[in-house]
Amino acid sequence: MFNRWLRTVFGLALAAQMWPAHGEIVIDRTRIIYPAAAREVTVNLRNEADGPRLVQVWIDRGDPEALPELSDVPFTVSPPILRLEAGTAQGLRLAYHPAEEQANARPQESVYWLNVRGIRPTARTSNQLQFVFRTRIKLFLRPEALAGREVDAVQTLRWRLGGDSPVLRVHNPSAFHVTLSSVVLTLEGVEYPSEDPPMLLPRTTANLMLKGRSAPWQGSATLRFTTLDDHGVTREHSVSLAGPVTEDVAI
Repeated sequence: MFNRWLRTVFGLALAAQMWPAHGEIVIDRTRIIYPAAAREVTVNLRNEADGPRLVQVWIDRGDPEALPELSDVPFTVSPPILRLEAGTAQGLRLAYHPAEEQANARPQESVYWLNVRGIRPTARTSNQLQFVFRTRIKLFLRPEALAGREVDAVQTLRWRLGGDSPVLRVHNPSAFHVTLSSVVLTLEGVEYPSEDPPMLLPRTTANLMLKGRSAPWQGSATLRFTTLDDHGVTREHSVSLAGPVTEDVAI
């Protein structure tokens, strides 16, 4: 057991030295928007490695440890396994298959994850470790006729400073996901960043702990935050907050 673990650690360290961190199999986008009414959506892969790669593709519900063969999602990917020669590209076809319970669910976005795993082929007689690289990107399933637009969802966010604790609360009343990439609160000239800005699910509330603040909030503050749009482009926003407050504050 220990020897197996040692070989694995050594292999990972060697892989980090031999290949760039950005990965070898490159996806043509950082997120996928799937209109629920679409027959299929095409995603392109390109092999930027120095040799051929075996590629496995699957979709999961958010568990990075879920095995591909046990994936239970309303999507199919074609082809699920392929071989890409160095410098070549190939398209994947993603198809959505709505189930009855999903068709009757409350209209709002759902999020899944597309996994792309590249494997360097090795000879059967070789004793070398097999190096594996995986990329995961979000797949947003967007039903038709949702209230509002994705680009306007960030304007509906409602922020609240906790009066008894140094917590920043944000509520997303829209039917869309809002991905926060940075959050910084400025109070009395001091900046308090969030170390792990969340992706806000539709119609949910999240509490953000801000680094460096332990006392309850007093007085007014300025909130600066960034979000990622459908194309992965960073958008900047700001809002003034007063604390403590009893009502949510929208932009």
